[in-house]
Amino acid sequence: VLAMTLGTWCFYITAMCTFHLLEFYVTAFFNPTVVSSDSFLVNHSKAYTVAAIIASTEFWFRFWFFSDTSRTMTLTPTITTTTTTTNYLWISITVLGIVMVIVSQIIRSWAMMKCGESFNHYIQTQKKDNHILVTNGIYAWLRHPSYFGFYYWSVGTQLVLHNPISCVLFALAGWKFFSQRIPYEERSLIRLFGDEYYDYVMRSYVGIPFI
Repeated sequence: VLAMTLGTWCFYITAMCTFHLLEFYVTAFFNPTVVSSDSFLVNHSKAYTVAAIIASTEFWFRFWFFSDTSRTMTLTPTITTTTTTTNYLWISITVLGIVMVIVSQIIRSWAMMKCGESFNHYIQTQKKDNHILVTNGIYAWLRHPSYFGFYYWSVGTQLVLHNPISCVLFALAGWKFFSQRIPYEERSLIRLFGDEYYDYVMRSYVGIPFI
C-alpha cells in the first residue's frame, strides 16, 4: 500500500515536470521566435500556484492522517481489512487518472506542434504575417485542443493522487477559466479570420463540458 501510494505521488511529480518542460521545448522547436523563460508556464498565475499547493497539501494530509498507510506506519495495533472491491476501485481510479494525464499531455503537445508558429501562450488580437488558421490534423475535430488537453490533464492529476476535493476544485476552476477565455479568444479569431473561422466553429468542438 505504501509503495503504491507513494508511486502515485512520483507519477504526479513526473507529470508536472514533463508538462512544464514540454511547454518550453515544444515552443522552442516549433515557434522559436516567441520562446522565453515564461514558456515554461511555471509562473502561469497565482491561481495555478495556489491550486498546486492545495493539491499537495490534500494528498499529504490524507496520507499521514486518514489513509491505511498512516495506520500501518504507526505502532498502534490497528487491524485493517482491505476488500477486493476497494482495491479494484483504487486501482481503477489510478489507471483512469494516468490514462487521462498521458493522453491529455499528448493532445496538448501535438496541438502545439501542429499549430507551429501560429501557437502562442497569449491570446493574439492582431494578425501576424505567419499567423494562419490551422484546421487540419487534431484541429479538424477540436478547435482548442491545447485547452482540451490542459483541462483533462489537470483533472487527471488529481485522480492519480486520489484527491477528491482538489479534483472537484480543479474541474470547476478550469471550467470557469476556459468558459471566459475561449469565448473571448473566439471573438478575437472571428475578427482576424472572419467567415473562415465562423465556418470552422460550426464543424468543430471545444470538448470541455458546457462550453
